[in-house]
Amino acid sequence: MGSSAKISKAIILSMFIIFIIIASVKIVPEKTEETPPPPPFERDYANIAESKTLIVALTENATEYCIFKAIPRGFQMETFEDFAAEHGLELEIIPTETEIEAENLLNQGKCDIIVCHTPQLDTSCMSHPLLTSSDVILTNTKDLADSIYITELQSKSLGNLNTNIICANVSTDKLARKVATKEIKAAICDSALALTYQKAYPRLEIDTTICIRQNIVWKTNPRAVVLRDSINAWLLHEKETKEFKLRQEIYYSYININVSNKYYSGMGNQISAYDDIIRKHSNWLKWDWRYIASIIYEESHFNPDIGNPSGAYGLMQLMPLTYSKFASDSTAIYNPDGQVKAGVHYIAYLRDNAPKAITDSAVLARYILMAYNAGHGRAEDAFRLAEKHSDNPNSWENLSEYMELLIDKNYHSDPVVKCGKYRGSRTVSFTNNVINRYKHYRNLIKE
Repeated sequence: MGSSAKISKAIILSMFIIFIIIASVKIVPEKTEETPPPPPFERDYANIAESKTLIVALTENATEYCIFKAIPRGFQMETFEDFAAEHGLELEIIPTETEIEAENLLNQGKCDIIVCHTPQLDTSCMSHPLLTSSDVILTNTKDLADSIYITELQSKSLGNLNTNIICANVSTDKLARKVATKEIKAAICDSALALTYQKAYPRLEIDTTICIRQNIVWKTNPRAVVLRDSINAWLLHEKETKEFKLRQEIYYSYININVSNKYYSGMGNQISAYDDIIRKHSNWLKWDWRYIASIIYEESHFNPDIGNPSGAYGLMQLMPLTYSKFASDSTAIYNPDGQVKAGVHYIAYLRDNAPKAITDSAVLARYILMAYNAGHGRAEDAFRLAEKHSDNPNSWENLSEYMELLIDKNYHSDPVVKCGKYRGSRTVSFTNNVINRYKHYRNLIKE
C-alpha cells in the first residue's frame, strides 16, 4: 500500500473519531451542577428585632395607605406605625399595585406582614381581627345585569357567585375609581372604601345584593409564630385604646379623605400647588424634588406667606440674612419661586460645607437637614462631639445623640462646642420627620 493511501486512511479514521466525539457530546450533554434557588427570605420576630426594621406591604387606597394634602395617611399605615414604635422598630413600607402583589411578596419572603380581607375561618397565619367589614357592590347604575368587576384576590375568597363576574388585575381603589368615572358600571369593594367614594361622588350607589362579612387581619408567614403572637398580644390592648377607636371612626365612619381631591395620591401625582417650582429648583440641586417637598411641608405646610417670631419667612422658612446671601434679589422673600430658589441654594451651601468624613449619603442627607434646621454651626458642634468621644461621626445614631446632648451642660460647655447650649431634640425630630415623610412621598408620588 502506498504512502498516499495510508495518509488517506489516517485522515478518514481521524474524521470518524471526531464525528463520534461530536455525536457523543450531542447525545450526552455535559452535566452541570444546578444552583438551587435561594430559600425564601423568612423572618420571625427575633430576626426582625435584630434588623430593627419591620417590613410591610400595603396597597394604595384611602383606608390603607395614601397621601392626602401632602400628609401620609391610612388606617393600616398608622396602626403599623404604632406597632413598630412600641416594639422599637423602624417601619418600612413596600407599596404594591394590587392586593395579589402584596400576597406574592409575603409568599416570596420579601415582607413580614400584609393586610388581608378574609371571610375564611383558617387563622393559621392570620392575626386576631383588627376590624370587621363587608364586601358590597359599588355601582353607578340601578341595572346590575351587566358584569361586575372584582380583583384577582377577591376572586379567590368570594368563590362562585351567581352573577356575571369579571376579574381585573387592579386594586379595589382603582376599580372604585373606574366606577366613579363611568369606565365600568359596577365593582365589588370593601364597604368602607365604597362609602369613601360615595361621599366624594354622591351619584354612586351601594348595593348589598352581594354582602359578604369579612375580617380585616394582618397576615404573616406561617412559620412566623412569635411575630404573630406579638401582634395578637399587642392588639388585645391596642384595640381598647382611644387612639385606635378614633382612628377607626375617622377611616371607617366619619371619612375625612376626599378621593376626588387633586392632592389625593390615588388621583395623580401632586403634592402641592408648588410642585413645578420645587421640581425646577431641585433639578438644579440634583436632588429628588420630593425630598425638598418634604422639607417645605415640615417648615411651612406649603404656605408661602407664613412667618415666625424669629423672622423666618416663606415656604422654606429662611431668615432674612439667609435670603440676603442666597436670593437673587430683594423681592425673593415674598415670591414662592424666589423662596424655593434661595432655599435650595442654601442647601447646596450646607452640602458643600459638610464634613468630608461623612461619606454615607444617607447620613450626609440627615446632617444637612440638621444644619438647615439648627444652623451650620450647631451641626458642626454635634459632629465634633461625636469625633471627640471616639464615636463614629459617619453614623446618624451618633450624630443625633450628640445633637440632643447639646442641652446638657457637660457637653455644651465642652471646648469643641462653639455655639453653646441648644435644645437639639427639636432638630432631631425635624430631621426624622422630613426623612420619614420623604419615604412616603417616594412610595406613592412618581418622580
